[in-house]
Parts: sequence; C-alpha cells; structure tokens
Amino acid sequence: MMKIQRREGSVSKHRGGRVTPVVAVLAAVLMVAGVCSTAFASTRGVSTRSASTASSVATAKGGVITEQDYYTTGDNTEMVAFIKQFQKANPGFTVKRDFVPPATMESQELVEAAAGQLPDLMMMDNPWVGGLAAAGDLVPLDQLGVSNKGLTEGAIAAGSFHGTQFGIGFGNNSLGLFYNKKLLKAAHVTPPKTWAQLVTAAKALTNKKTGVDGLEVAGFNSGGNATWQFLPFFWTAGGDLEHVNNAGGISALSLYSKLVKDGSMPSSVVNYQQNDIANHFASQKAAMIVIGPWEFGPFNSTKGLSWGVTSIPVPKAGMAPVGPLGGEVWVIPRTTPAQEALGLKLLRFLTSPASTYSWASQNGEIASQKSVSAKLIKNDPSDRIFAYEIEHAQARTSEVGLAYPAIDTDLGNAIQAVILGKQTPKAAANSAEVQVKYALEQYGEG
Repeated sequence: MMKIQRREGSVSKHRGGRVTPVVAVLAAVLMVAGVCSTAFASTRGVSTRSASTASSVATAKGGVITEQDYYTTGDNTEMVAFIKQFQKANPGFTVKRDFVPPATMESQELVEAAAGQLPDLMMMDNPWVGGLAAAGDLVPLDQLGVSNKGLTEGAIAAGSFHGTQFGIGFGNNSLGLFYNKKLLKAAHVTPPKTWAQLVTAAKALTNKKTGVDGLEVAGFNSGGNATWQFLPFFWTAGGDLEHVNNAGGISALSLYSKLVKDGSMPSSVVNYQQNDIANHFASQKAAMIVIGPWEFGPFNSTKGLSWGVTSIPVPKAGMAPVGPLGGEVWVIPRTTPAQEALGLKLLRFLTSPASTYSWASQNGEIASQKSVSAKLIKNDPSDRIFAYEIEHAQARTSEVGLAYPAIDTDLGNAIQAVILGKQTPKAAANSAEVQVKYALEQYGEG
C-alpha cells in the first residue's frame, strides 16, 4: 500500500467519502444484487453464530483451503514455497490460492464480503481491517484460540480494531531515509537528522546537469503513496488526521513546498509511486528517497550502489520520529465453523516462528514475534532503525478509524496541490480539512 509492483507497507485504496466511480459502480451492482458492502457501513448475514459458538470451531482434519493475497510479484515466490511446505507437512490438505492485483484487491474483498464468498484465509493491508471487522465479516482471533502473546506492539496494533485482534502478519515495516553514500561524500554532505539539514542536503545533492534529484518522495495520490510517505513528517511535527490544518500539518506541507521551490525535489514526484523512486535510487538518479526496509534486498543486489539508511529527519534535534505502521495481516473471514477451521490451520503455519523468520528475513520486515525480531536484528543491524520505529509507529486508523481511506485521499490532494504550487500549504490544508470533516461525519468518527 505504497510500492505496488514490489511490495510495501501500505497499499491502501480510497474507500468512502466522495464515492469514486469504481465504488459507485460497485454500489450499484450490490444494490441490484440486494446486498450491501462494508464500504457503506452495512453488515452481511452470512453467519449469525454467536461469539460462544465461534469459539468452539472444529479442528480441520483435511480438505481444500481457499487463500487470497496480492503477492503477485516479487515475494510471490515465498508464498508459493510456503504453500508447498504446508501441503507436504499436512497430507490431506490442499491450498487453493487466489492472488489478486493490489489495485483491485480491496474492491474484490468488498464484493466477496457482500456476496458471502470470502475465502478461508485472506491477506489484507492493515488499514483495511476495520472495515470488514466493523461489518462483522471477520472472526476475532481469540475466539479461535489464537493469542497475541509474544507479538510486537506494532504487530498487535496492525491487526487490531477497537482493541480486538482480528489479524496477524509475518511482520511490519515503516519508512526511513535512504541515501547514496557516494553522492553524499562527493557533495560533502552527512545524512540529515533534522528538517533544516534535509533542506540543505537535498539542495547540495541536486545536480541538474547529471539529472540527479536531491530528494524524491512518492507523491502519487493512490495506492498508499502520497499520504503514507508524508505521515512521518506530518505526525512528528504534531499533525492530526482529525484536524489536518493544525500547525503541525501546515508545517509539514511547508517543508515539501520549500524542497520543491529550491529545486531539490521535482514536482514530477506527484506521478511517482514507491517503486518508481526505488528505481531512480537504484539507478543513482535520486540521492535520497523515503522508502522502507523491503528494499534492503534489491538495493544490496544493485551493482555499484553504495547506500545507507537513517531515520526520517525531524523538525528539531532531539525529537523522535513518528512513522506509519505498515505491513499486511492474515485474517479469517466469518463463514462456517468448518471453513474457519481450515483457515486457522493455514494461519498457524504461516505465522509460526519458522515461517515468520523466513518471510521477514527475505522481505526486509521486522518480524511480528518479538523473539524472531530480536534474532533478525542481531543478524542485520540495519533493522534496528526500523525495529525502533515500528515499536513507536502509529497505525493509520488509530486516530480516525474507518474514515482513514477517505482522509488518505483528502490529505493526498493537499500534498499534490502544494507540490504543484497550486495552493499554499495553509490553503491546501484548509481545503483538505473541509473534506476530512465530511469523512469523519460520514463514518461517525468525529
């Protein structure tokens, strides 16, 4: 959600608020079918079992397990390997995998939920959990005997909604500032720790003759790019998603404005997704970028690239960065006891210490289990930066709940308006605030 082609911490799409054409069409289809989706704060009647009945779910003894994810490229190979391992270790069980493009995953989940056709086990980006959980489409994991004991605080937050654990993932991620060591050395620049240092460094590193940008961020307003990457600056400055036009929000937008006016960050970033800026960094056309630990592997395998990573610069020295919590989680849809038992069987395998270690080590994530995370950090010191950030990261839905997808787009519009010079930071924040209030009222989060 959000480095679509490779993978990233956030692949969130807009849901609710001003209804997009896609959602509008979806609504019409669902109304004709006589059902409602979670996008419209409705519930479906697939299961009327009580919590006590759900907690006595049967033990799966064999059968076909339906599983859905959006790992269509890159880490698709790990999922294929996991499924083979699971089937080999569990004779009598077959996994029927359905992998969906990230851009259509959320809308497909809505349609499936409304039609009562959700799979036995489903992967989703963590901001999506609240929508299906609120609609009664997910089973609380404690009802299935799954404990969150031993999980990192980040993992618990990523899979929770209103204090109830609905999902567990392989691991979590957040964002850091990656820099090209050779370019910084040539420009006599040290990795920036504060906003002032970031502005100075980005300007010094910008080289129009060689086509090198001092700093690039993903500013594309879809798929968890613009807002996701802006949140570390926004939150650390005191930004509030319920009041995006407060002093902190305007201050963070002003930082972006300054970088663009200096020529240090191109306005073309409004068209860049995380995968784009990662490619620019790998080809040494961007001296610094905001990205996450999932790029450790690709950057290490890029010939001639010498890179480093530091925490996102803060407004003033001594402040601690507050980043967004990224990472997908596995959830068990509320279906039938037999189906839920099948989903649980595969969930336990995928979230075992062995599977978690394998996944996190190959994909640059901080493992969801504390013991596994400690082992990984020992093996790769670079993970320490992200391990600290994840323990102090903030879930994107923590402030605004179900209204987040709409606010993601609202704030993204403000970010783009500032980058393109269409509005001042204050004007853009005020415009976004009007839409934010609407979203909060619509979802009852205000």
